Formats: sequence, structure tokens, C-alpha cells
Amino acid sequence: MRSLSFVLLLISFGSIGIAQSPTTWDGFVTDTHCGTNCQRTSAMTPDKACVRRCVKAGSKYGLWHGKSVYVLEPQAQAAKFAAENVRVTGSMVDGTIHIQSIARIAEPKAEPPSQ
Repeated sequence: MRSLSFVLLLISFGSIGIAQSPTTWDGFVTDTHCGTNCQRTSAMTPDKACVRRCVKAGSKYGLWHGKSVYVLEPQAQAAKFAAENVRVTGSMVDGTIHIQSIARIAEPKAEPPSQ
């Protein structure tokens, strides 16, 4: 029994030291309150003024990726890219992306309508 406890203890401490490799996400910076509900632009991306207003009211900057909005940390780094298309590299912990790097990218090309 003692050796089993020791093995389990070693496994649990060993997994703590394993660092996650960075992941990359493309999307646009929005806020966690509105997500994509404040789409005032013709490109159906969030309005910069709306995003900043929501953050000032208590929302957080987030990355719209796929069909979800993920909180971005640090917020000060994300603030520079409000309502812009970005590529974020970092790690995800409990639904929050911890930014290692963030950079503007060209707007994604619209897919041709299916026939």
C-alpha cells in the first residue's frame, strides 16, 4: 500500500512540472459580454467603440475563435487589438488564453457561396 501511495505521489508531482506547448489561434478581439452581438461593421466584426465601451463597463477582452469567445490575459496586451483580426500564441487554462504573442493578421477571405 505504501509503494502504491508513493507511485501516485510521484505521478502527481511529475505532471505539475510538464509545461504546455504553445498553441496558436486566429480570430478577432472582442469582449466577453457582447461577443459577436455588436456587429456594426459590414465585415460582421465587432465595432471598436462598442468593444471598448463594454470593457469599460466591466467586460473583458476576449478572442472570438470558431464559435466561442475566450478571455485573453493579460488584458492590457489584448486592448491594443480591440476589434481587429489577430493571431494569438499562448496557452489555454480554464477557458482563458494566456498570451505569449499577439499580432494583427489580414482579414480572412470570405468563402465563395456554395452552389
